[in-house]
Amino acid sequence: MKIGLQNQQHSTERLRHLYIIALSAIAILAILGQVLIQYSLIQQSSDARVINYAGRQRYLSLKLTMAVCGLLIPSDPIDRDSRIREVRTTLNAVVYEHYGLLYGDAALGLPGGNSPAVMQLLNSVEPNFQAIKDAVTNMLDRIDRDDASFLKTSASVLSPYVDIVLAQEEGFATTMDKTVAQYQHEAEGRVTRLRLIEVVLCSLTLCTLLLEGRFIFHPAISRLRRSMSALVQAEKQVAAHAEEVERKNNELELAFDEAMIAHRKVMPHARVISLGHYQVQGSRGNYYDVESRNVNGITVLECKCPMYKRNMICSHSLAAASLHSALLRQPRNFSQSPNNFRSPDIRRERGS
Repeated sequence: MKIGLQNQQHSTERLRHLYIIALSAIAILAILGQVLIQYSLIQQSSDARVINYAGRQRYLSLKLTMAVCGLLIPSDPIDRDSRIREVRTTLNAVVYEHYGLLYGDAALGLPGGNSPAVMQLLNSVEPNFQAIKDAVTNMLDRIDRDDASFLKTSASVLSPYVDIVLAQEEGFATTMDKTVAQYQHEAEGRVTRLRLIEVVLCSLTLCTLLLEGRFIFHPAISRLRRSMSALVQAEKQVAAHAEEVERKNNELELAFDEAMIAHRKVMPHARVISLGHYQVQGSRGNYYDVESRNVNGITVLECKCPMYKRNMICSHSLAAASLHSALLRQPRNFSQSPNNFRSPDIRRERGS
């Protein structure tokens, strides 16, 4: 019983540990999934900005080329000063965003840290970028010097700078197209890897749940079923024992009543062997030994007959009890003739 209880406690403790481990694994997988999702959202937002600014480089290079060409057109609908301001603004944007793509810029939300493939493309476009930047910068410096001298820079003076921009713009735009495509390819690759990781995490979570069901919930349910079956069986046994006890009590009461009736009808002959040891004559003339025994401070007279062994009471034990009580009340009678002593009740019944 004790070993079974210890085994049950050990099994319960083992299930508790496995349950804690399974819940911890699920929690870790859920937290890891959330971390990856949040990182992916941040990365995708960054990728969107990077691709946007890389695409703007193509647009700004084209806009810069059109602006410098406008300075050579006499019939340009935009006045000269506005066109010069446009050239300055566009050049500053091209330079600022180009270096942001190269080295990162917190104000623009550009993380930097480009892959080797992207850095190779940006480095390959650097000569085109520097040529455009230097040509436009020198052109603006020449215009500023002429304006300081109250002179208008002629188209023939600006034409060499414009030719450099036109010559470099196509190579710059083509390389930036490749750069945008590379950014897009890398962003899609990160999304694909994230999907794969999510599938792996989902599979691990499902496997953990399956293992939890197999090694935790299934044994727990089996133990619960066994416990319920044992409880039902125990209730049936208790009910059966209660019925048996009730039946024996009824038999005992019936035997007691029969013994009392028999005791009232005839008091069998009894003789004293010693105080507490008697022989009582049965219905067939044979004698049964009846001996007194102390049980928890109570004197009990036990008979050797089958009825007493079955019902724990018989007419012989009752007769011996009467004799024993009489001896205790009248010790003189016992001292005078112990072998043939009969209690007053016995004498009266035999005399009658």
